[in-house]
Amino acid sequence: MNESIHNPTIPLWVDITFTVFVLAWIFITISALVAIVRTDFDRSGGKFWWSALVIAVPVLGALVWLLFGRPPRDSRSRT
Repeated sequence: MNESIHNPTIPLWVDITFTVFVLAWIFITISALVAIVRTDFDRSGGKFWWSALVIAVPVLGALVWLLFGRPPRDSRSRT
């Protein structure tokens, strides 16, 4: 009766880490989509293609938009 019972569940730290990554992924994706929608000008369907990229490749697409896709600050302040 002194057998050790194997617990098949994952450790708590793995569960917490996974949850943090999923929440960060959701936050980054939603932030990028909101930023795309709020962009004032549309470069030949650019909003559509950027949104499609963010949805198709969530983390990479969102990071690419947030780093390189947004219009320059001077063009955003003119409106």
